[in-house]
Amino acid sequence: MNMANHSRWDDVKKGRPSPSAETRTAVNQDLALGQLIYDLRVEAGLSQRELAARMGTTQSVISRLEEGGGARNRLDTLARVATALDRHLIVSFPDKVPATLKDAVQVA
Repeated sequence: MNMANHSRWDDVKKGRPSPSAETRTAVNQDLALGQLIYDLRVEAGLSQRELAARMGTTQSVISRLEEGGGARNRLDTLARVATALDRHLIVSFPDKVPATLKDAVQVA
């Protein structure tokens, strides 16, 4: 890489605003959900391709989910993951959140 390109890229990065705390939180939640899906898939002894077949989708969709993308605000997708892993998906709006939730990601 020549220095002129590097210098311009630094200028572009400096000109961009830093992500908001809300954006950082959302990204962290997406990553945590992806990690949970990965952990549950591995625990079930399934490959990405096998989980995809159970869900009626492609391996690339599973890869995207596990990387923290593709499932944001898509309860139908998460319900299909749960069914394919012989799990339950529970969406709750409790007054108080328990200190720990087994096999869960807290997003609020």
